[in-house]
Amino acid sequence: MESLKNHLVIVIALEHYNPLSQLRALGENGVRPVFIAINHKVRVASASKWPSKVHLVETEEEAFDVLMKEYGDVAEKTGYKPIVSFSDDKTVTFYDQRYDELKDKFIMFNAGETGRITKFMRKKEIVDCARRHGVPVAPDWLVENGEVPADIEYPVITKAFSPVEGCYKGDFHICQNEEELKKAFAAIESEQVFIQKYIDKKTEMTYEGFSYNHGKGMYVGVQTHYQYAVKGYYSPLQYCQPRVDAELQKKLNAMLEEIGFEGIWEIEFLVDKDDKIYFLEINFRHATWGYSSNVAGSPLPYLWANAMLTGDAPEQKTFEPFIAMVEPIDYGLRVEKGMCTLQEWLTDFKRAKCTYYYNEQDMNPWKVVCENWDKLK
Repeated sequence: MESLKNHLVIVIALEHYNPLSQLRALGENGVRPVFIAINHKVRVASASKWPSKVHLVETEEEAFDVLMKEYGDVAEKTGYKPIVSFSDDKTVTFYDQRYDELKDKFIMFNAGETGRITKFMRKKEIVDCARRHGVPVAPDWLVENGEVPADIEYPVITKAFSPVEGCYKGDFHICQNEEELKKAFAAIESEQVFIQKYIDKKTEMTYEGFSYNHGKGMYVGVQTHYQYAVKGYYSPLQYCQPRVDAELQKKLNAMLEEIGFEGIWEIEFLVDKDDKIYFLEINFRHATWGYSSNVAGSPLPYLWANAMLTGDAPEQKTFEPFIAMVEPIDYGLRVEKGMCTLQEWLTDFKRAKCTYYYNEQDMNPWKVVCENWDKLK
């Protein structure tokens, strides 16, 4: 059986706490990855002790040049392809568009052909895929910018056509009527706009996991629920538990098999006031809450890499539920906006089993966070 010990592991990602989670999940399980870090706000992930080597670059193109010049011939020289994973949509798309060029040199996130992941990053494509497999979805419309659907049901939310087109976060607008929708159109950069029935959410729910064997194999590490609702934003305080809905998992597995995706993912849902769930999207990358799965005993980057070599994954683990916190963002939302006192926040910080920056085994990133607290919150 092929061993992960023979393979170089490479993480390519925008500097963020997301790749920090990947580096820690690998390092804590005996794998010291190479980190090709694309400069962003704060160099927090590259401060980690776990990478065997860090390449700091400014652009996706520079990262690609490093990958090819430094590691493009590793498979030919050693007989073992390096394993490459990602943490952000732009990077996933960049390498998805070059899959045919890279597939003989690296084991990487893929859907079997160039551009197929990017196709299913488009809102309409992935929502229609969910419908085909019986996963609940809110009503939606894909229109040209400025076009008001005849059968629209207000309130609605507008979204960018895909996470790598338009002004992704800036294209989100909640519209109560046609006048507000037309104002939103004027502010949106995308030529096409995805509109969805607005669900007044009680919370959001995610599955953190990975798929392999062209999507036939599926592993869920953790199910998270947001601890408080933030309009137009996510909650950086989560309740983490084992996956509870086996029937839903079967439907999601069928989606991943149709797509053919091999990689780490996050699947997102809205939960309304009546506890009904609505599918939102699949993030085809290691996502921000990925480290919670490591804390739960399922290090997704490590398990996925092994699954790509062996064609198999362990049984999904059970564990005692716990709280996870993104420290500076949660502080900014709750303490500074008066949702809780500093003492209450410190109590939550101390009881959180998973923190995304603070880590007693790897303290240098936390020092960087403390020095850049205002920028990160």
